[in-house]
Amino acid sequence: MDPGLSISQLRKHLGVSTGTLTDWLRGITPPEWTSRPNAKDDLRREAVELRKKGWSVNDLAMKLDVAKSTAYSWVKHLPLDPDAERAREKKAHSDLMLAARWDEYRVDRDRRQSDVWAGVVGEVGEITDRDLLLGGALVYMCEGAKSKPWRRLDRLTFINNDPRLHCLFLRFLQGQGREVDSLRYRVQIHESSDAEVAGDWWAERLGLPRELFQRPTIKRHNPSTKRANTGDDYHGCLVISVPQSRELYWRVEGVMEAFDARR
Repeated sequence: MDPGLSISQLRKHLGVSTGTLTDWLRGITPPEWTSRPNAKDDLRREAVELRKKGWSVNDLAMKLDVAKSTAYSWVKHLPLDPDAERAREKKAHSDLMLAARWDEYRVDRDRRQSDVWAGVVGEVGEITDRDLLLGGALVYMCEGAKSKPWRRLDRLTFINNDPRLHCLFLRFLQGQGREVDSLRYRVQIHESSDAEVAGDWWAERLGLPRELFQRPTIKRHNPSTKRANTGDDYHGCLVISVPQSRELYWRVEGVMEAFDARR
């Protein structure tokens, strides 16, 4: 019998099963030509090199046309570097695609929001003095300083960071005979921002005389606190103080009493 035959060739020639033939040949070294290197060694080496460049397991599996489990077994000893060039490119592409998907949604959302605003404006119609009394009192009770049983404070002091609420409050005050030049204004802002620029912004936004603004209140900045109110859109809060406003404060409380009486 030719000693250079493979097991497959011997099995066909002798007509026996693979198991039987394996038992017969136990301890006999197979012909050298039947041994071959691992066909995937080159792929493994390529996978390792790509992994070092920031390729993910999914990308490796697709690139090398192997199972994800195989790709993982080859590179599991190499953690993925998030700062690698490939990882940065993928993140940039992902961010771009996400922004593109959201752009269309945002346009539609903003259009629908504008339609709702326009509809409500038409529904509300003209704002009457009674509307201003109710609206001004309600917004003050939400955002203004209030008297407590242990601390009487019978005057109006309003603070907020939304100029729309300030506009409503100023219209309420005008309806009660208080003009803008009879009031006092003060910016309250973190020390990490420009208080003077913020004061200019509030004065322009609300159409107020800048000289009526008092020295701003500067809040100490805590670097360990993660604040979202930063950047060019941050203008702090505006405090509006109403001198000699005891009876007007009582009127605000009276509006709340009217609501409470109708429960």
